[in-house]
Amino acid sequence: MELEDTLETSRTTAIRKLQMPIGYRFRPRDEEIIIHYLRPKVLSFPLPATAILHAHHLFLHHPSRLPGNPKEKRYFFCKTSSHRPFSNPAGFWKPIINSHKFILAPGCNHPIGFKKCFVFYQISNQRRSRTPWILHQFRLLYPLPNKMEEWTVCSVHMSKKHTKSQQRIHKKEEESIEHDSMEDDFGPPQQTLDDGAEFVETSL
Repeated sequence: MELEDTLETSRTTAIRKLQMPIGYRFRPRDEEIIIHYLRPKVLSFPLPATAILHAHHLFLHHPSRLPGNPKEKRYFFCKTSSHRPFSNPAGFWKPIINSHKFILAPGCNHPIGFKKCFVFYQISNQRRSRTPWILHQFRLLYPLPNKMEEWTVCSVHMSKKHTKSQQRIHKKEEESIEHDSMEDDFGPPQQTLDDGAEFVETSL
């Protein structure tokens, strides 16, 4: 009970101090997701911000078709009952082995939740291939009383390795376009005249 009171106090303090200036980006730490968003959601408490979307059928769609900017990490509230199946016509989410990680309360080693990692496999022509789409599923560690609705928070994003690779590809494409543009502006290399060549004056 003492831990719950501490978490509730820290959550309330954060809500009072919360400010969203222009250019705000929602980048919470793992423990902040558990304390300030997931637990209040399960308990039907007010949330500090409407930064997490509701997705009742998160796993029934290709990750690129989910609401929000696909270039940014997106967060969704999902009921545990909607987690099955983990597949859709475009592919399926496969759990990564040994990705289970406990989330600790700030300032102590007391676990308050855990997260699990999934990777999306795309199905095409009866073949499956791994994609750069990653999903992290956040859950409370202990079930709450009175059989309250069980919620999870899921974050969806593309791996940084893929993002950097795409940036390198785009950079090469831009350099290629710039090089082609210079040739169009100035034309192909001109043949130089020999020392013995004569200029012929013409009139327009």
